[in-house]
Amino acid sequence: MSYYPLAVYNSLEMVTAPSTSPVTLAEAKAQLRVDFSDDDTLIQRLIDTATSFMDAQGVLGKAIIEQTWAQWLSPNPDQIVYFGMSPFVSLVSIHYYNTSNALTAATSSDFEVLGTKNETSISPKTNYSWPTTYQRADAIKLTFKAGYGTAVTDVPESIRQAMLLLVGHWYENREQSAMNRLENIPYGFDELISTERCSYYG
Repeated sequence: MSYYPLAVYNSLEMVTAPSTSPVTLAEAKAQLRVDFSDDDTLIQRLIDTATSFMDAQGVLGKAIIEQTWAQWLSPNPDQIVYFGMSPFVSLVSIHYYNTSNALTAATSSDFEVLGTKNETSISPKTNYSWPTTYQRADAIKLTFKAGYGTAVTDVPESIRQAMLLLVGHWYENREQSAMNRLENIPYGFDELISTERCSYYG
């Protein structure tokens, strides 16, 4: 049976979302100088929106609170594959669709993970190779954890402060402003996240 060549495929999918927000409701209320509970639901929604705007495939380009991702690869990938989300924490598992098109667990100990938290790669060890797979675009699945940590205190303060700037700005400006771009995202936001942001995102 012959197969048409498959396009190179490298796709990310969130498996498990973060268990908490990078900033707490109490911290946001302190930033806003709000000492009443009437706006708690609104403020929490702004925190969640700021998190979505920045986190993972948002403008920061990195996972903030620890989360689990799946990275799908086409058959016969390059010997070295870079994880598509950082900061890398740990490899959870490797699966592949075998020649019968059944999802099968690979032996993780046959592979080695190298690099820094922000640029981490995986490759087969000497005398090993990527498994032989069924001819489908999403033939290999890498499951891994990424993020600065599981607690709010693990997140760099520059990221948390940038998030609080967004929450404060959106709380004070309930409608989008077209008059001045500096009013849309508060000045200082880009500067705060610049040392942590990936060179690409989205």
